[in-house]
Amino acid sequence: MREKGTSQRTSRPVDATRATNDRAVGRVAYRGIVVSAVLVAVTVTMAVFTRSYAISATAVDCAVDVVAAVILYAGLKVSTRKSRRFPYGLYKVENVLQVVVALLIFVAAYEIARRALTAAAHSPAVTWWALVAMAFVAIVLWAYSRYARTWGKRTSSPALVAEGGHRRIDAFSASLAFVAVVSTYLGANIDRVAALPVLAFAVYSGWGLLVDGMKVLLDASVDFATLQRIRQLLGSDPLVERIDGLAVRNAGRFVFVEATLGLRTDDLTKAHAASQRLEAELVRSVPSVDRVVLNLEPQRRDVLRIAVPVLSPDGEISAEFGEAPYFAFADIRTRDGQVLRQEILENTFRTSQRQKGILVAEWLVQQGIDVTMTAREMNKGPSYVLREAGVDMRHAQTLRLADELRSVATA
Repeated sequence: MREKGTSQRTSRPVDATRATNDRAVGRVAYRGIVVSAVLVAVTVTMAVFTRSYAISATAVDCAVDVVAAVILYAGLKVSTRKSRRFPYGLYKVENVLQVVVALLIFVAAYEIARRALTAAAHSPAVTWWALVAMAFVAIVLWAYSRYARTWGKRTSSPALVAEGGHRRIDAFSASLAFVAVVSTYLGANIDRVAALPVLAFAVYSGWGLLVDGMKVLLDASVDFATLQRIRQLLGSDPLVERIDGLAVRNAGRFVFVEATLGLRTDDLTKAHAASQRLEAELVRSVPSVDRVVLNLEPQRRDVLRIAVPVLSPDGEISAEFGEAPYFAFADIRTRDGQVLRQEILENTFRTSQRQKGILVAEWLVQQGIDVTMTAREMNKGPSYVLREAGVDMRHAQTLRLADELRSVATA
């Protein structure tokens, strides 16, 4: 922790969850290579023996998948590495891959359209085993698309989500190819018509992936819900008085957070503890957070808010804390010690059966107090709550509220 106006940088080490996600992403990508290679072998064989336009188009699409799967696997392996030249890691490689996969979708869509419009007039030689093979291809593609998308969302990997979207296009393509070869087998031919819906869906899906990938590469912010969640978590700490700046961006499947926080304390130790609490809470609540950079600005308070347990509105200080009937609150200007405002509120937690001291301490923190004055030392529970919130705990030297406020004002 440094002086006011400087920054503290904190980062989370790679933990077991991160390592597990990395292995899962690599495993899914590797299986994609195997699936693509098997389907290329099946579709090429069927295309050679049947001379079917629809099967040939599917074979071309599957060949593109092999290239995409190899690029995906290699890129995911590289994306988790860090080096001296890339201290933030190569996470954006995944988003580059997302753009590449989107472009490959456009290539596949173009190939389908070109073949649909220029198909030869010959009649394919479709047999029952060709029907079985194309049904197998469609089912496998659909299953793998669901598999990749599920793990992509579970591990927050944009590359896997893109791969799942790409394979979904392929599944539709293979399904329409299956319908086309069935129609040929039954004496009709709808190869050209079957290709057009695939083209439209491919272009729409590919454009969405391209836009999402480019947003991250251009350092666009995360989605609104995630941004608001992070803002809420930062503002929930009792020491954070205001959030002066917040920038959150994606890099691959990870999130980087930078924030400037005004703290209601000038104690550097308390400010450092607050930064550690905030980082831990961000990582726990938003698992995709990889790095947190906090610019902490501790500041001296112009007005101190003081809380004192009292027995009655007359101002006699209570020897109890959790069971005190009332609490007196006073706002004192630090410049000249003037009492700006004073009020007495009833302690509604004094009748609680359990943890009344902790409940009272949490209530006082919600009231935004800076100092609490008690006749005797508090128990560990409420003192811990107040200490973590940066509240200064003092012992009252007299039995009257007015005398204590006067001593604070003249200190």
